[in-house]
Amino acid sequence: MNESAAYDPDELKKNEQGQPEKSARPENEQTPASEPGSGQQELISIIGHADDVSSNEGPTMRVATRCDLGAVRERNDDSCLVFSSEAGGHFPMLPFGLYVVADGMGGHANGHIASKVASRVAARHILNKIYMPLLQGESAPTHPIQEVIVDAVQAANVAVYQQDPDSDSGTTLTVALVLGRRLHIAHVGDTRLYLMGDGEFKPITTDHSLVQRLQDVGQLTAEQATIYGYRHVLLRAIGQEEEVEIDTFMRLLPKKGKLLLCTDGLCGLVSDKEMQAILEQDISLKQMVDELYDAAMSAGGYDNITAVLVDFTQ
Repeated sequence: MNESAAYDPDELKKNEQGQPEKSARPENEQTPASEPGSGQQELISIIGHADDVSSNEGPTMRVATRCDLGAVRERNDDSCLVFSSEAGGHFPMLPFGLYVVADGMGGHANGHIASKVASRVAARHILNKIYMPLLQGESAPTHPIQEVIVDAVQAANVAVYQQDPDSDSGTTLTVALVLGRRLHIAHVGDTRLYLMGDGEFKPITTDHSLVQRLQDVGQLTAEQATIYGYRHVLLRAIGQEEEVEIDTFMRLLPKKGKLLLCTDGLCGLVSDKEMQAILEQDISLKQMVDELYDAAMSAGGYDNITAVLVDFTQ
């Protein structure tokens, strides 16, 4: 049963403790999205000139992942996918990194399948539309990059929804594409993407959750939000309707830094300050994701725990 369908509006104002399963309901708030340019213009802005095929401007990327059950759940409803590519020689390709995290709605029908389908359908679409043309010698994508990642998430939404339109199966989905020094993001739900660089560690995405909405309108403080009984209720999710509203972002990466994509099994239990302290240590990426996991487990490990950590250096 979709929990949000049974909520009393007055009950939503109460500050209750508990660990309900992730749930979702339709929501129509408009969120501004970045205006895409053409694929050719976007790539030229990265490499300087469309004919400069020997250019290899962009960061070197390394990645580590952790995707585990946690302490309580019997099934892992999270999914993650990583694809990184670099090509050298006289005709090098721009560094390419695709990083995807999805969190299936735990306790609902086939949340684990929804997250798998969404992450892989979105990744396949992006690889076919952007990476494969570059691999085959195209100087630039034939479609605007931001348009491609939005279409990828919509395709994922349709794939999950069409599995069983009468069920309430769904998932969050956060997609990060690094091409050259540009970071392109498409996002639905409460999985998060953080950017660490120039001494700062900040979330780029915004949670599409009831608890975030109540904080935005001043009905909950940040402290109250951590123990609010309905904090896992989503206002937007993949697979709930035939179409889904998608947030998009674009950032120019600093010379060096890190990206962290994670599910709320991590960021819902471990503070941003604590995560930043872990990422600032002089240890390997694998040790960092293990310490993030251990921190979430020490805080209870109530949910599945997923972290995709990308280190980039120009």
